[in-house]
Amino acid sequence: MVATIDPRRPGDTRYYRRLVGTDIDQALAFFGGDYDFRAPSVRRTRKQCHWDFAGVGDDRMSLRSSRFMVDLRSDSRVDDQFLVAWMRSGSSTITYGGESHDLEPGVPVVLPFDDTYELHHRDIALNLVHLDAGFLRSVVGEDDFAFEPLRRPSTEGMRAWQSVVRAHSATWLDVDHELTATVQRDIAEAFATAAIAAFPQRSRWRSTVTGSGPEHQRLRRALEYVHEHAREPIGTPEIAAAAGLSPRGLQQSLRRHLDQTPGDLLRGVRLDGARADLVRGDRDDTSVADVARAWGFGHLGRFSATYRSRFGELPSESLRAR
Repeated sequence: MVATIDPRRPGDTRYYRRLVGTDIDQALAFFGGDYDFRAPSVRRTRKQCHWDFAGVGDDRMSLRSSRFMVDLRSDSRVDDQFLVAWMRSGSSTITYGGESHDLEPGVPVVLPFDDTYELHHRDIALNLVHLDAGFLRSVVGEDDFAFEPLRRPSTEGMRAWQSVVRAHSATWLDVDHELTATVQRDIAEAFATAAIAAFPQRSRWRSTVTGSGPEHQRLRRALEYVHEHAREPIGTPEIAAAAGLSPRGLQQSLRRHLDQTPGDLLRGVRLDGARADLVRGDRDDTSVADVARAWGFGHLGRFSATYRSRFGELPSESLRAR
């Protein structure tokens, strides 16, 4: 059974799709259209296959749920939307960048964007939020913004994401009641803002460390640790320990490959984080001093001077630019 409903009400541009079936080829054709399955391999896990899909969306966002009761292996790729997925049941392993990640029930992650990854689903039931990449990037204010794929949200980020899902999903999915254009946009912006707050941003530093030897891997671990813990009171000993290096070994590796000291690295990551918070912040609710303290800068004057040297403007100017 296939049902597609377009409410076609003034101002309400949401569509609704509901599909239920038992035909594997039909399922592959449908799901592959959105997720670009490449050479999928399917094995039955029961006598009769079952699959279903339901989704409500517009040109900014869609909320979806799906089930596919088979063992499915495929390459996949999505180029124009950021996908937040969390598993309800079954098992799923995503392999990307040479690393395999098992999805955990109820734990949302952002799937890889604009790059091919391998998936292995078995009797999978998923919830997904699709966010148009252009729309989300307009909310961020960065044309090249992307998420770091398959990273768990922080505890605080998980709360922010779950709060938005609870607050707005029922309203969005209720296609029997009209939503004005303003309400639709407000809900989509709420999901986009929650995703930005909940999930780590793609680390531009990954492309700065080339090579695949043991030293390169340790250096990537060091950089990953700094990006994940930059808000915390960390320093060279903690970074070196996370990378499996001595403090001197860390200093030498950073100098050799990035021409930086551990202090340079940590300060740069914190400045980038502070700038992101200021650019996205509401100037009536955001304090430069609070942002500086949150990122480990205890002296506001030195923070402002260092910030201006790096970005060519004062922190207060970044905040007002929103």
